[in-house]
Order: sequence, then C-alpha cells, then structure tokens
Amino acid sequence: MKIEEGFTIDAPAADVWAILSDPRQLSELLPGAEITEQIDDTTWEGGMTVKVGPLVAAYTGTVSFILNEEERSAVIRALGQGKAGMGTAEMTMKSRVAALADGGSEVTMDSEVTVTGILAQLGRGMTQVVSKRMLQEFVGRLTRALESQAKEAGP
Repeated sequence: MKIEEGFTIDAPAADVWAILSDPRQLSELLPGAEITEQIDDTTWEGGMTVKVGPLVAAYTGTVSFILNEEERSAVIRALGQGKAGMGTAEMTMKSRVAALADGGSEVTMDSEVTVTGILAQLGRGMTQVVSKRMLQEFVGRLTRALESQAKEAGP
C-alpha cells in the first residue's frame, strides 16, 4: 500500500533535518517506536507498537537510514516481525525536508507499506486512519522539540 504524507512546520529546514536524520531522536518522537541497538553505520534494531482500535500490534526488527545530507533527503527501510503471531510489516519511505521562503520547512514522505497477519485483515482504510493519527502526533512532538531547542539556543 502506498501512503503519501507531508506537512509544513515553522522552523528552519536545517533544524528539522537535524532531528529527522538522527535515528535516536526520530524514534523518540514517533509514537510507539523504539531504537534498542545500533548494528552498523546505517542500520538499527528496535521495535514498533501500533494501536488500532482495541488491537495492539507489536513488532521487532531493523530499520536502515540512507541519508543524502546535501538534498536533506532520506530513504528509510524498516522490516519487522510481529510478536505473538501478529504477522510481518515492511516499509520503505522516501522523505525530504525543503526550506520555504518564509523560513519554515516542508516535509514530504512517500511510503510503500506491506503488512501480513491481523493488521492486513483490517484493510487499507484502517491503516490510513492510523497512519494519519500517528503523523499528527509525530508533528506535535516534533514541533515541541524544535520549540524547546529554539528556547535553549536563545535569541
């Protein structure tokens, strides 16, 4: 399933990219995500918990980050195995941070997601609803993190 999302944020592109290109910071902002160990320069072990209505799906696996600093773009690939027979999840996401004329930033994300098991049975509509909810929560957390950094940096 293809999911295309994006948002604008009132912060400089360099500041947004600094957070989004750091796997540990990114995992702290993404609802249900956890980084447990770095495997090599581009690959990390971790987990993801997703709540869909009364169902909670928990996955463990790996995530790799291929970053292009100059373009402020990334390809992120995650592979997860569900706990307790939940099936599998696979995602490839291409993202980019672009500076806006007003000093803010635009973040675009194009993802290809494949799930098996119980989440696949819930269907595309439910997956999109959960994706939008997670994105809204993520953007809120990112906004607060950037505001906190700006306060610490001072005028």
